[in-house]
Amino acid sequence: MTRALVFAPVLPQWDEGRFFTPVIRQLTRLGQQVEVVDTLSRLDDSVTSLADLAARWEVEAKSADLLVGNALGGAVAQKLLPSLGPVPVLLVSAPTKADQTLASRLESVARPAAAGDLTTALHRLAELVAPEGVPVPDASPMAADPIACRRVSHGLRLLFGIDLTAEVNAHTGPLLHLVGERSQLVSEKHVAGSVAVVPGAGMRPHHDSPDFVADQITRFVKENLTR
Repeated sequence: MTRALVFAPVLPQWDEGRFFTPVIRQLTRLGQQVEVVDTLSRLDDSVTSLADLAARWEVEAKSADLLVGNALGGAVAQKLLPSLGPVPVLLVSAPTKADQTLASRLESVARPAAAGDLTTALHRLAELVAPEGVPVPDASPMAADPIACRRVSHGLRLLFGIDLTAEVNAHTGPLLHLVGERSQLVSEKHVAGSVAVVPGAGMRPHHDSPDFVADQITRFVKENLTR
């Protein structure tokens, strides 16, 4: 059995991997031993860049047979590529580069979170995560949570100004990006390397189009991890 290491996105609280349930289920069906980690669990005041956060996970990443990352977690995975060799990498809505539009939209979530307004921050995030044109319900008020606010604001701001194109282009192993066709955040223009665009999906293609994503995962694993 081969081991898949999954790096989580920015989450206000750790959800034990529920954010990625369809992908975890499919990887498990394909014979992978899946370990999902809270990427932000190693975030502290000394982490001021994506490189700092990635360095905290280098040891674990080197032991993986398959590296998987969602959103921020996928950016961390890409940053680690030069130290990993030809390991297969599967990325879901993970930016390689953040242009001004992406940074501005992320900041519209990070700003209220930094001010302690978790309700507004998470409602704005829900709006941006949904496929373009799909409305989201009004947000229910949430209690102030300084740790959750810091995870959201600090985590999202680590993506500002990144450009990991060189790392992706130099990677000697197989790599696949899955991005939603109607994503309001990470789209095809924000990634480098092999890309599969998920029809009709937003930032969570594994929820918006689970069958399409499952087919892509199956093909990728069978082509690159069959032993």
